[in-house]
Amino acid sequence: MVLLDREQITNVVTNPILNASEAISQSGEIRIETSQNNGRAVLLVADNGCGMTPEFLSRALFRPFQTTKKKGLGIGMFQSKMIVEAHGGRIEVKSEVRKGAAFRVLLPMDEHIK
Repeated sequence: MVLLDREQITNVVTNPILNASEAISQSGEIRIETSQNNGRAVLLVADNGCGMTPEFLSRALFRPFQTTKKKGLGIGMFQSKMIVEAHGGRIEVKSEVRKGAAFRVLLPMDEHIK
């Protein structure tokens, strides 16, 4: 079990899926997985789309109003990071240009909830 705000976490789950759908070509793929690891619930959203540069990852990804899209405000990942951290979790990102991106959302599980 994971204690969370359903509405906020729905936004966190939706955001990387929307980003992945915009990053892939018509024949691209999106992989969504859930698992548990070391007392954490894990959501993985991975795609084989355009990917992001190392510079964008390190300098802009989680900053507000930074985007690689023609349309978009650049607040989705910033907002997701704030929500996940408020729930005691973290977001991990790996990406390579022209090979895709993988977002892992890790949230602490409450082992006392039955």
